[in-house]
Amino acid sequence: MQATPAGSPTGLLRALAERIDPQDPGAFNNLGVLYHTRGLHAEAVDAFLRALALDPRLRAAARNLEIAARQPGACDARLAAVEARIADNPHDRAARRERARLVRLLGRTHEAVHQLDALIAEDPDDADALFERGLIEQRAGDLRRAQRWFERAVNAGAVGHARLHLAEVLYQRGQNEQALAGLDALVHEFPDQADAHLLRGFVLGDMGHHESASDAARRAAELNPALEALQGDLVIEATEAHHDAGAVGVMTVEADGALARHGLGLAFRQRGYFREARVEFERALAQGEDVRLVQHALAELDLLDGDSASARARYERLLGMEETARGWNEHGVALHQAGEVSGAAESYRRALRIDPRHALAYNNLGVALADRGETQAAREAFQRAAELDPTLVLARLNLARWYARHDDTVAALALLRELAEFHPREADVWHVLGRVLAQTARLEEARSALVKAIEARPAHAEARYALACVLEHLGDGDGAVRETQRALAAASVHREDRLMVGIALQRECPDAVGPVDLLSKVGGTPLVGVAIGDREVDALLPERPQDRPALPTVGERARRHCDAADDYGVRVLHGEAVERYRAARDLLETVLDTDADAAKASASSEEHTVWRALWMRAALGEARSACLLGREAGALPLLRRLMRQGNESADVLVLLAASLTAFDASAYRDEARSTLLRVLRRDVNSAALLHYAGDVSVRLRDEPLALGFYRRALAHDPTRPTPRVAIARLLRDRGDLLAARLELVAALAAAPGWPDAVVELARVHRGAGRLPDARTALVEHLMAIPTDLDALALLAEVLQAEGRRADARVAVDRVLRHDAEHPQAMWMDGVLLAEQSRLRDAVDRWGRLSRLNDAEPWSSRARAALARSPRSTVPTDSEAFDMFIFDEARVGPVRRASPPAVPVIAAFVA
Repeated sequence: MQATPAGSPTGLLRALAERIDPQDPGAFNNLGVLYHTRGLHAEAVDAFLRALALDPRLRAAARNLEIAARQPGACDARLAAVEARIADNPHDRAARRERARLVRLLGRTHEAVHQLDALIAEDPDDADALFERGLIEQRAGDLRRAQRWFERAVNAGAVGHARLHLAEVLYQRGQNEQALAGLDALVHEFPDQADAHLLRGFVLGDMGHHESASDAARRAAELNPALEALQGDLVIEATEAHHDAGAVGVMTVEADGALARHGLGLAFRQRGYFREARVEFERALAQGEDVRLVQHALAELDLLDGDSASARARYERLLGMEETARGWNEHGVALHQAGEVSGAAESYRRALRIDPRHALAYNNLGVALADRGETQAAREAFQRAAELDPTLVLARLNLARWYARHDDTVAALALLRELAEFHPREADVWHVLGRVLAQTARLEEARSALVKAIEARPAHAEARYALACVLEHLGDGDGAVRETQRALAAASVHREDRLMVGIALQRECPDAVGPVDLLSKVGGTPLVGVAIGDREVDALLPERPQDRPALPTVGERARRHCDAADDYGVRVLHGEAVERYRAARDLLETVLDTDADAAKASASSEEHTVWRALWMRAALGEARSACLLGREAGALPLLRRLMRQGNESADVLVLLAASLTAFDASAYRDEARSTLLRVLRRDVNSAALLHYAGDVSVRLRDEPLALGFYRRALAHDPTRPTPRVAIARLLRDRGDLLAARLELVAALAAAPGWPDAVVELARVHRGAGRLPDARTALVEHLMAIPTDLDALALLAEVLQAEGRRADARVAVDRVLRHDAEHPQAMWMDGVLLAEQSRLRDAVDRWGRLSRLNDAEPWSSRARAALARSPRSTVPTDSEAFDMFIFDEARVGPVRRASPPAVPVIAAFVA
């Protein structure tokens, strides 16, 4: 740049902005850095966003954007403009996508994920939103998830960047053939896309086609000469001073091509080349690529190499920048590797405070608790991990190991056999199963299981050693010697089977990453070498005194319980929420239930007021979660206490009415109705609360009151589809099918594809006799959500009414495979069996259905059908014809079938 003789530096910068190449992302990045050094933070953010729009993989611009966005007011104008567009039109999906993209680029990842998930839930084929979700996972290093999101984006019609990123992820995961096929199609369709040719050169080179790779690289350089040279992209030095609004970072230069060293490192790591991956990550760090991503990747490699000190230092630096559940979990693994079990347990707990559904952290906490001798707490942690993520094999395997250690071999075998059935290629599952079977002296079964473990992983030394022991007990000395020799070739030291910790990388690279080793004792029967006893281990690992933190106050502990309960409630885990709310309430009642004067003497008036407010919060939350769990009767005493203490808010009144409906006495129901009328006279602004009050009115069978609540909920939030669906259901029940259909059409206009609205519309079509319309709606719905059993059972009913009995049978069997006591499917099963003259089987199905609880109206239909059957004998064909027909006055005219011996079932479906 030439020296500026006169004039404003700001004016010169803006003049420079008008002269740079509008297609050069590096130029816009450098311009943004210059803006930032002059204190023009809003202009800097605009320039970085322009650079990323041209090249989403320009990591220098992404990091610069995060630093510049932290400055006060840097993003206010842009965010305010987007929020104003959304406020003017909440259905403006383009504005909502722009907002999600902006918050992602600003580094607010969790907020971006929440907004993108909401967009995808409304429209699963939103290609732009799917692409943005893939970018988030790719930046986080989770290549498997990134691949799934990019595939969905491409299938939804995304082109250009989405297909290029999909090919890049496939290349990084080692799927070169698929990546090359995608790139060939991309360059055929877009022959001038330089990045596609460049990536194609990398893939061809990795496959050994060096001449073709060189040709592709030359073609990329011809299309974009900047790719051939080192890119001097300016970056803002992220010093401590940048947190000060007046401080300005120092500019440095980094190389940032289309494919960063970090990406190459991920590709090596995915294939198990950890040494090569470390070299690439260290080069990326030296070249100034994203510090957080590269340091995290190096920390994970440290964990796999057993270098706990280095891993711990890296994680502590990362957590100082941003606290994440994954970071705290892996920090705990680093401490666990070093033998600091108590510190590891605290890190796992900190991960769970950030994400209470982090299954890996629960599993690792269970291992730490077991190492500390807290056996029951360890079992509960493993069970919680298995419940949160049923696909986490590690947690279930640890739970089975726990059962085996505590002589509950029946539970261990049941769990292990289930694991082996669903994960037949997991060598560790077969290994543990074989050891437990050997422990119970079932040697033949143990040998079979251990052989399968070795087939799944031939280098599994412990499985071979266990097999050698089993063969020795079976009298096969030669086989025992052979397996012992093979075990010695695979590993020189025998380690006792122990509980295992896990990190997310093991699931992201399942074919490359093995178990994470913890500091543990060597088994008492080593394959070679000398056994190490407990005394030697204790000498090596002396206990370290832990600094005891100050105990939190009663208010702090209660508030933590309430915050955790609120988080569980948002995640619809109301059982967990009830436990936390109750713990907070019990804690506060130890203070508040003592003599009032003593309580006030021991605490200031302000603190007493805080305790009282916390108790109200905990009691209301516990009652709410109990009602949502269907435990309304149990919440009644607590709601009465809230009323006595002066809390007569709309929330309390609605929950009180819901609790009163759990009792059949007329006095309770009259009180519930009068309570709801009090709510109706109030100015309630919560559409969700009004909708719930409508549901309570439905339980009271007060249709006008329910309609009133639903209409008010709709008035407060016209875009909410659920009130319209509830109104349509009431209208359908009273026979006003046209009005019901209009409500559902309006609901689907506000929320296209809303599942409840689609299924209810199909029921309305079924009731109006428009069977093809009902079938079409259900088929399209089931293509999107194939697990909706209610919709599938309704489809069976529609197909049966159309005379397509074979198709109806397929639908019914599918429902019953997943839910053997699905009421509507059981009813339709009996109907179809009766149509085949299998009357004994039909009576059996309806007999079981009539005994089910909460199966109305299907159980009533089954009882009515059974009432026409002689109780002691199954009717003959001639008797069956009259037995299975209701009175015409009740179900309408019955069409007689031909021949007369075949029972007529059409009336039952009405």
